[in-house]
Amino acid sequence: MSGYKLGIAIVAALVILGGVLFWFTTQKSLHIGPPTEATASLSFMRPIGLTRTPHAFMPIASGGGAGRLYVKAYRYLAENAATSAAAAKIDTCPFPEKNAVILHLAKLVEMAAGRTISHRYIVFTKTIPALAANNVVKTRLNDLATAISDLGEAYLVEKHPMHAKVVFDAVMALGYRLWIHGLLIDVRSCGLGAMSSATAGLRQVYSSGAMKNRQDHHAIDAFRRSLRTTTHKWLAKLRVVDTINPIPGDMANVVRHDQDMSWRLAAINELGVARWNVTSRSQRQAIINFLTRLEHSSNPYMRQTAQNALSLTVSDINQL
Repeated sequence: MSGYKLGIAIVAALVILGGVLFWFTTQKSLHIGPPTEATASLSFMRPIGLTRTPHAFMPIASGGGAGRLYVKAYRYLAENAATSAAAAKIDTCPFPEKNAVILHLAKLVEMAAGRTISHRYIVFTKTIPALAANNVVKTRLNDLATAISDLGEAYLVEKHPMHAKVVFDAVMALGYRLWIHGLLIDVRSCGLGAMSSATAGLRQVYSSGAMKNRQDHHAIDAFRRSLRTTTHKWLAKLRVVDTINPIPGDMANVVRHDQDMSWRLAAINELGVARWNVTSRSQRQAIINFLTRLEHSSNPYMRQTAQNALSLTVSDINQL
């Protein structure tokens, strides 16, 4: 081999070796970090369910279109309570049975309770909202459930237990659908809250008056205990995943292994926050690389959430 060719071969070998070393050191230094014991168990990654279902306290559903009606109620509330002050007036209305907005919301939710849902997820916005916007969705859904529950309470005060039961059954159906068909953690949390409100209302319906029924009262108490257990598990997991200072290794672990899509999306959002919390430049770059790969996920929800997480700024985080 001539000296010229030998020189080229040596240079090529050095370039390849340098590239391999650069790749190795980059991969080693750009490590997102290990998970902690908080997310290490297999049980942490399993879906959280209800040991009892509230079907006995929901209207018999037929046909379809419940999801569309819930979205319609959400949008109607958004139009009629666009500001926090307007929403507060609805939430604190002293006579909900005379409030036209609340009565219309109740009508929509009662209609939805008698219909089925054909889609896996209920999404209240056209695209997966950015992290800060999730608070808006959560607030409006809480306002929706609160306003209708207040209407049921008003019917109880006025000694109209049958009207109250119809309202609370509809709130129970709303809560259960949000819990089962909600995509985002905030939406499903609202579902737990709505079911809790409906349970409290139905306990009053069955405890005294014209609709007093010991069997139904025992049944709603049994469901309340089941709901309480589920809520405790949910809140315990929420404290790990939805936190001010998310641990990147734990969040990446949830994204990779959790069996519930809602938690995987929540963890992706938290990685968008963690990116700005970590002090190591290499760890920050590792988070960016991880989210960038998720931008090409075959799952459209994960893809959109990763895009939102990457676009999250320090200013956005300060507003959370």
